Amino acid sequence: MDYYDPRRRALRAVRQLLYPRECPFCGRVLGDVRDCPDCAEQLEALRRKPGIRLDPAQHYISNLAGAAAPYRYSGCVRRGILNTKYQGKPWRAVEMGNRLVQLAFGGELTVQYGELLPQPVPWAAIGYDLIVPVPASGKKRGYNVPELMALPLAKAMEVPLAPQALERTRAKRHQAGLPLEQRMANVAGAFRAAQPQQVEGKRILLVDDVITTGTTAAACAQALLHAGADSVFALAFATVEFGAPPDDTTPICEDDEEDVYSDF
Repeated sequence: MDYYDPRRRALRAVRQLLYPRECPFCGRVLGDVRDCPDCAEQLEALRRKPGIRLDPAQHYISNLAGAAAPYRYSGCVRRGILNTKYQGKPWRAVEMGNRLVQLAFGGELTVQYGELLPQPVPWAAIGYDLIVPVPASGKKRGYNVPELMALPLAKAMEVPLAPQALERTRAKRHQAGLPLEQRMANVAGAFRAAQPQQVEGKRILLVDDVITTGTTAAACAQALLHAGADSVFALAFATVEFGAPPDDTTPICEDDEEDVYSDF
């Protein structure tokens, strides 16, 4: 059943009576309030402006038509993503996906029965035929954050979501503290298109929660292109910004906390 099916929405509306909607970044109860007043200032400070596209000189985005992220991976944004992943609150990922609709495509958001909903942005579909989330690193969590983030995007853009189109060929290996060269080696061949016919000839929007160096997104793109995809553009909620482009030997430790919580 579709996430936005009226029956599922009705069940979520009932749930809101017992567990009102919260801010995905600080946990404040919001209910029908669209934006959290406690996080507004910090979120604005963490916005990447004026554009949200990643600089190829700062990130490894080989195989990609481009990549973008509206926020820097710091402060309340980082806490929100980590809490979403490791504290069993998957609905926060959907909330962040709504923010992607707003910040990446200029979509409007409304609150109906305590649920944040994206309004249609049909023009955004001009460049894409399919939305593919980066696969989960393991099964322990029970849900995939990028897939949940992609739900509002698929709804607003009216582009099909293909959560099973891409799969990992092996368990995720630790990336924390590794230099770029070893990160690239870790993810080389780590993904494959599970249903090549689904991606063949398609212009794909690849969705992830965080882009650190870009090696994971590039590896996903390589697998999709090998299966016949026409192009792949990566969109993440946040990205790590480096003072200088990461080289092949310098350890990159921005995701140490993720390493601690790793499923493998």
